Amino acid sequence: MQPFKRNHLQHALAVSTWMREHNAVGGQDPRSLVMEVTQGEKTVRLLPQFDAETETGMVFVNQLSPGVTGFVGWYPYPPKGWPIAQNKITFKEFARRSGLRTPAWSRNMEDVKGAVLVKREVSSLGAGQRGPFMMAKPPAARADLRLAANEFCEQFITGQLLKAWYWCDELAVVEVVNMPAVQGNGQNTVRQLAQTLAKRTDLALPDELLRIQGVAPDDVLRQGRSLIVDYQYLAQSNPSLYADYNCRDRIRGTPFEAQLQQAGQLCWAEVPEETRGIGAAMTLDGVVDADGKVWFLEVNCNPRLHPAFYAPMLDAIFLQPQPKSLQ
Repeated sequence: MQPFKRNHLQHALAVSTWMREHNAVGGQDPRSLVMEVTQGEKTVRLLPQFDAETETGMVFVNQLSPGVTGFVGWYPYPPKGWPIAQNKITFKEFARRSGLRTPAWSRNMEDVKGAVLVKREVSSLGAGQRGPFMMAKPPAARADLRLAANEFCEQFITGQLLKAWYWCDELAVVEVVNMPAVQGNGQNTVRQLAQTLAKRTDLALPDELLRIQGVAPDDVLRQGRSLIVDYQYLAQSNPSLYADYNCRDRIRGTPFEAQLQQAGQLCWAEVPEETRGIGAAMTLDGVVDADGKVWFLEVNCNPRLHPAFYAPMLDAIFLQPQPKSLQ
């Protein structure tokens, strides 16, 4: 399957469509993939970011170089950062102060009940994440599980995976997809079913996730039983990696949209004035539970962009009056 959000051509198509609709002109430097867009008397330079494979995993880089494997997006500014988007604990403490719903968390394993994930305080693209682990009944902790100095544990919540993109505090794109799951047929193993779902035979299964559901990778899954086989947004079996799952228009006017709008406004208020400049892209990651409540996990600066993000971003830059804070 071809990637969707990592595909440079999908991004180019989105930008060119906006340019045709608004009589804009411009071009792309083939040496760097820097894009210039002119609409009326205004010109904006869009700077690319790329995925690159390194010895320690995937990272974002700002120029074409060996190891580049995909496209992250075009930004109208160099990479930015701000505290709640750079440190997960800083975000958690902000969420607590602001009344933003987030899973229970602690630096002490015995403080969080049930299944927990272990995460690094500073990381991107899920690097270093472990679990979920089922804890012994409090106050006992699992003897084989220890937190490193830069780790914390977080309550594991099942539901739908959420990623919401914002231009400043405006909600622009929303993806909501089910956690990858398989349905038992009484014949195939969990591993076989998961490989079929992900359409690849080298799929690595999260053994701990299966263990807390009472199965092992090579168990035959009984007829009709549903089983979650991954919980991460970047899971190979997440369909939004390969197709457009933007549901922004479908949620307009709903309580769900209201949750996302409020969260975006709270998070944008934490971006320092000196960082805002022309504006900024950010994403909020979360899980939507069975009652439709969003549990926010983290906010990201310089995220991988969804192709549908360019229209609202370029509208805001070129067609709308800039607020004083962005001038």
